[in-house]
Amino acid sequence: MITFPVNKIALEGADLSGKTTLYNEIHKKSGFKWNIDDRSGLSMCVYSELYNRDDFYIRKNLELEMSNLNNQFLLLYPDLHVIQERFLSRGDEIQDIDSLHDLYVLFGKELEKYCMLPNFHVFQSGTSKEQSEEIVTRLRRLENISVENIGNYVHEFVKFQPRKESNTLQFHFYDDGKFEEVNDNIEFTPGEEAYYAKIRGKLLGKIEDELRGWNKYRRKETPSSRRFVFAGDECISFIQVIVRDDLMDVHAVFRSSDTTRKTATDIQLIHYLGREAFRMLKLNPGTHKVRFRFNINSAHIV
Repeated sequence: MITFPVNKIALEGADLSGKTTLYNEIHKKSGFKWNIDDRSGLSMCVYSELYNRDDFYIRKNLELEMSNLNNQFLLLYPDLHVIQERFLSRGDEIQDIDSLHDLYVLFGKELEKYCMLPNFHVFQSGTSKEQSEEIVTRLRRLENISVENIGNYVHEFVKFQPRKESNTLQFHFYDDGKFEEVNDNIEFTPGEEAYYAKIRGKLLGKIEDELRGWNKYRRKETPSSRRFVFAGDECISFIQVIVRDDLMDVHAVFRSSDTTRKTATDIQLIHYLGREAFRMLKLNPGTHKVRFRFNINSAHIV
């Protein structure tokens, strides 16, 4: 069974847009399932513009936040008159009617930049209860995404990036150790047979050699070794398998990945190799779980 966990939810919107109410509703609906942050780098960019501050580093940090696909962003953007009515009925400690208008315009500009991203959710209408039900449904569906569809999720993110490229993309998912979703035929993906066989041979061969003691130290490594590594100049440029306590961690770095043709199958290959490494290390699916971590330094659409 696969779990694509939500790392955090960043709740965004202008003052008086309903964030606190939605915050409470999501926790109530989900049983405090996820961590919810009140604002993110997106607000810092908005307030930097409002107060005429340089936002270069803040914007770059926001890109890092958003390109972690386990992070989810919620933007509340009700009609301006709703915010104005709330201000007139209860006021605000910091903003006035003019600054609220300016903030509303600035958040609208951010909405236009990011609204198409798959981890960016915009709510412009509905009650907080309806909104919370919708977001809880979406996130539960995301957490149960298939390994194959993670590649589609990456593609949808990259599709709406400037120049159709992200050079900071990352995500992770877990397997319960049973590997029920492994694609045993992924090695034979048309056009990738030799490439995938090479990576498989190098990684699994390295693990086998280290377990036998065929290394410069003439030392038989245990499953907790740090030496189970593949590295090269291929698009899949780095893989490390490391076991600590009850978790096998598989960290993969792609120096380059075409999300239209390659990313989905490359992710499935790493999942398959994780299963093979799990078996070679004689780990127990009843005891050990597996985390797959990915860093893609150029996820792009050609």
